[in-house]
Amino acid sequence: MIIQALDLTNFRNIESAALTFSETFNVIRGRNAQGKTNLLEALHLFSLGRSFRTRRSEEMIRFDSEYLFARLRCKSDMDVTFRIEIGLERGGRISASVNGNKLSGLGEIIGIIPSVIFTPQDVTLATGPPSDRRVFIDYTAAQISPAFLQNLREYRKVLGQRNALLKRAAESCNEPKGMEAWDDMLSERGAAIVAGRREVLEEIQGRAEGLFGEMAPAGGDLRMEYRCSFEAEEGPTRGALLEALARLREQERRRGYTLVGPHYDDIAIFIGDEELRRYGSQGRRRLVSIILKLAQAWAIMERRAERPVVLLDDIFSELDMDTAERVSGLMTDRYQSFITTPRDDDFAGVDGRRFDVVRGRVAEAAGE
Repeated sequence: MIIQALDLTNFRNIESAALTFSETFNVIRGRNAQGKTNLLEALHLFSLGRSFRTRRSEEMIRFDSEYLFARLRCKSDMDVTFRIEIGLERGGRISASVNGNKLSGLGEIIGIIPSVIFTPQDVTLATGPPSDRRVFIDYTAAQISPAFLQNLREYRKVLGQRNALLKRAAESCNEPKGMEAWDDMLSERGAAIVAGRREVLEEIQGRAEGLFGEMAPAGGDLRMEYRCSFEAEEGPTRGALLEALARLREQERRRGYTLVGPHYDDIAIFIGDEELRRYGSQGRRRLVSIILKLAQAWAIMERRAERPVVLLDDIFSELDMDTAERVSGLMTDRYQSFITTPRDDDFAGVDGRRFDVVRGRVAEAAGE
């Protein structure tokens, strides 16, 4: 996938911008708080239909404006052109269209533009809370499989309704009614989610293992293990989740929420026999986090036969010099990349386009 052009009006601190991009590297330069990350946020919005920085869509609207408008033109590796437009008003009204056809919501955009984003916060992917790794694997699987995305949406909906029922039961000290039906729906979607996660994780691990061997040849073997909260001897099946829900029914009634399911699962990462989260050095943990993102890009490309767009938000500021050099060596023009940096001389030898951002004004750097 290649993003050809982006037009923005009232997006964060960017009042207006009309940009065209290189098919390889696009370096976005500027000091802190000038608007570099806002550009990546706008690009990511067209990929997953939401911000990677906030759950409140209105925060993306320029502070003194009542709406934002964004238009993007891109071309797939199969030479199909898309023109995507998004409008957002204060108060929550959203409009979106693809090639002039109106959409019912931003969720319908998902799947058009595959992407991988890496931010400074992602350097803790290997050692942060389990929710970080669940988001990582779900983000990957959702871009690869529409069926997985649908299962994930339905699981979250059923989970919310089941939790509401349990909460009312806890407040009234009564037995929740109709739990069997909710358990049946939750277990069906939950088992499908775990199966999808395991399948994608196997592909990511194969690529990550090879990358780690290249970047840390004497560092040992990298492996990943999916840890399921309702594991059974024969593996995580729908029946195993149903059994776990039945076993924990009384505890759930007292606490008022669901205590088991894929929303509690985790991915353990090992170097040799040692779990990275507990024993790895800070540099090693950051390196593995970046490798996981690179492996994510590869998995998306292999499964979709479509190159993802790579968004890198000032990641080198969080890396030591040795790790930064090794990561730089992996950067390739195979993917279209958008890279933010506060330093003018970063990526000076990289072919592509450079943009300077000053107080929300974006201009292509001339003569470089």
